[in-house]
Amino acid sequence: MASLGLLATTALRGADIKHDFLAIDEGLAQLLHINERDPARNWIVPTGHPQARDMQLVGGGRVLIGHDAGYAEFDIATGKILKDVASYKGVTSARRLPNGHTLLAGANLDGEKSVVVLEVDAAGAVKNKTVFSGTYIRLIRETPKGTWLMMNDSMVREGDRSGKLLHEWTVPGFKHAWKAVRLPDGRTLASAGYGAFMVELDASGVVAKKFAAKEQMPAAVNVNFYATFQLLPNGHIVLANWQAHGPGHGASGVQLFELDEKAAIVWQWGDPKIMSSLQGVLVLDGLDTSKLHDERSGVMAPLK
Repeated sequence: MASLGLLATTALRGADIKHDFLAIDEGLAQLLHINERDPARNWIVPTGHPQARDMQLVGGGRVLIGHDAGYAEFDIATGKILKDVASYKGVTSARRLPNGHTLLAGANLDGEKSVVVLEVDAAGAVKNKTVFSGTYIRLIRETPKGTWLMMNDSMVREGDRSGKLLHEWTVPGFKHAWKAVRLPDGRTLASAGYGAFMVELDASGVVAKKFAAKEQMPAAVNVNFYATFQLLPNGHIVLANWQAHGPGHGASGVQLFELDEKAAIVWQWGDPKIMSSLQGVLVLDGLDTSKLHDERSGVMAPLK
C-alpha cells in the first residue's frame, strides 16, 4: 500500500466543496481513497485484478470492489484487502444483498453463453442463477421493486430474478453504456459510456433529459467515456470521465467532476502524479460505512 500521508493531492475544484471519496483507477489497476478535508487518511492500493469496475459500501467499514474474476473487500480506513473471491471470468458487476449473498453479473458466467446474474452465498455456492439473452453487460442496479437495471451496450434493460425482461430501452448514442439508477419520480438516470452524455429516461424509456454532452462541456474536460456516477442528496451528480486503458493518462482531461442541477461543473479533481484513468467513484461524505448501502432509490443510502 502506498500511503499518501499529508501529501495534498492536486485538486482542481471550485468554491469550498471538498469530498471524501474512493476511486477506481482502471488505467493503473489501483484503488484510491482521497479525503480532501483530511489528507492524512489518503491511501492507494492495487486492486489485485484487472477490470475492477463496481463499488459498494457493504458495512463493517468495508468497500466491495467487483473485478473480472469476482470481487474483493477492502478496509476503508487502511486500504487493506480483507477478502478476495477470484473464481470466475467475465464479472462486470458485484452487489452485496441484505441477506449477505452477493450478486455477480457478467457475460458467459457459470457455463452459460449469455448475460448471467448469479446470487452466491459467503462460501461461493450459487443460490440463484438468472440468464438473459445478450453478450454484453456492465453495471447492474436494483430498483425499489426488486427488479434489476442492466446496462447492455446500447440499451438499458430492466429484468427480474425469473429472467423476464420488463423493459428494453435502446437509447440513441449509447455505446458501452455503463450505469443506471431508478429515481424517486420513476425516471431512470444513466451514463452513456462512449456516448459521453448523461440522460434521464421517462417511464416509457423516452429521453426526457440529456445533459453534459461533449459539445456542452468545456474543451479542457476532454469528454471521452462517462462511466460510474453518484447522485448526491443535494441533486448534484459526481461523475467519472474515463480516458483510456493503461498508464500515462493522468493529465488527460478532467476525470472526476461534480455537476449541479444546471449541469455546470462545481467541483473537479485529478492528480497526474498518482493516477492514470479513473473509471469508478464512490463519494463517502455523510455515509455511515458501518452499514450496507445501495442506490435503489437513486441516492446512496443504507439498507434497513
